[in-house]
Amino acid sequence: MTQLPQSLHELQAIFDRWAQTIQKIKSHNERIAFICAELPTLSLDHRLLKKILAEIVKGKRYPDVRQATMFSNEFILYINNQRLFSARLYIYEPKQYTPIHDHNSWGVYGCVSKKIEVIRYRRQDDETRRGYARLQESERVYLEPGDTSVVQPLNEGIHQAGNPAAGTCVMLSIYGSPIRRLYVNEYDHMRNRVRRRYPPRLAKKRLATQALDTMEGIEG
Repeated sequence: MTQLPQSLHELQAIFDRWAQTIQKIKSHNERIAFICAELPTLSLDHRLLKKILAEIVKGKRYPDVRQATMFSNEFILYINNQRLFSARLYIYEPKQYTPIHDHNSWGVYGCVSKKIEVIRYRRQDDETRRGYARLQESERVYLEPGDTSVVQPLNEGIHQAGNPAAGTCVMLSIYGSPIRRLYVNEYDHMRNRVRRRYPPRLAKKRLATQALDTMEGIEG
C-alpha cells in the first residue's frame, strides 16, 4: 500500500474512507457509482492537489516519480493494500494524448484543471488475426473541472485521453480491482494494429528473456 506523508493526512483519510465503503460494496456498477459521486469533491479540492504537485516539484518521496508506470505523465498517488482501488494523477501538456489503449479494470476520470478530452472506440474485427485490430470512433467527451467519465475494462473501454487545448491540464483517475492480465492493449488506429504494452519493469524482463532465448545455442 502507498504510504502518504503526514502532511497529506487529509488525503489518507479520504482514501481510507473510500476503502471501507468499497469493501462493503460487491457490485461492480455500485462501486463505480460511489466513486463517481465522491471524485468531484476531491478533484475540485485545488488546495490539496496543489500540495501534491508541490511535493513533486520539491522532489519529495511522495509521490515517487521513480515508480514505474505505463505512461510517462502518470503519477501513482495510492494503491490499496487489498487492491480495491488505486488513485493516479495525470498531467497533460498542450495537445498531448495517451495512445489508444484498453484497461484491466474499471476506472473513473475526474478533470482537475483546464479541459480533458476522452475519445472512445469500438473494436470492429473478430480478434482472430494476431497484431491486427480495426477500430471505429464511437464518442468524444469533454470534461471540465469537477466532471467525471467512466471507463470499462477490456474491449468495452478502448479509449484515449488528453489535452485538447493550450496550457497544462490535470486529471485524477481512480481504478478498481485489476483482472489478472499483465499488459494492456495499445492500438494504432490508422494502421489497424494492436500490440501489448507491459509495465516498464516487466517489459525489460521480457526483453532479457527473449535475448537469453536467442543466445541459448551460443557457447561461453
